[in-house]
Amino acid sequence: MRIAPLAGLAAAAVLAALVAGPAAAAITITVYNTDLPLPAGQLMVEDFDHPLAAGFSFTQNAGAYVRSGALGLDPGISAPPPGDTSNYETVLSGGLATLTSTRALRAFSFYLGSPDSWNTVRFYGTGGLVASLSGAQIWGSTTGDNGDQGWGRRVSYDFGGAVVNKIEFASSGNSFEFDSLAAAPAPEPAVWAMMILGLGTVGAALRRRRVAALA
Repeated sequence: MRIAPLAGLAAAAVLAALVAGPAAAAITITVYNTDLPLPAGQLMVEDFDHPLAAGFSFTQNAGAYVRSGALGLDPGISAPPPGDTSNYETVLSGGLATLTSTRALRAFSFYLGSPDSWNTVRFYGTGGLVASLSGAQIWGSTTGDNGDQGWGRRVSYDFGGAVVNKIEFASSGNSFEFDSLAAAPAPEPAVWAMMILGLGTVGAALRRRRVAALA
């Protein structure tokens, strides 16, 4: 369990991020002052302390590893996100960590600590790259990516209908530190079909009631 880095209300800001990709799209970013509770509708999928959620995989190359926050600062290498004494992920210079989902995601969030200008998050869908955010773009800003070890926020992304099923965390410097990945899968096509059918059935029933009332 991570400790809230700041007191006060959770929701801090809602911003539209500029993203780059083959088909550029606007992703809505919400920044929270605390790690927990998770944004509405999202479930924890990877906290580096418990088994990964079903339907997800998390991989990393030789330049990324899980470290215990209880070890504290590793000078020049890694700093745990504020208040984090459990396991967290460190992506070194040239490192890469990847979260993949078997289903499309409608929203995703993670707890970010000591953000640097050389950190990058990339979102992919079935058609390839959807968005790439670096430095302060990761939380929808233009400033603050200065490695402040006292800075910790949960950053949440609403993909606005875009198909996203893979998220990469990369860094060109030491390091990219984060924890507690959460997500909200999009409804399966069959679920959407049932919802639409249900709405149609309700609409038909209402129309019949109106006709009966007029008779």
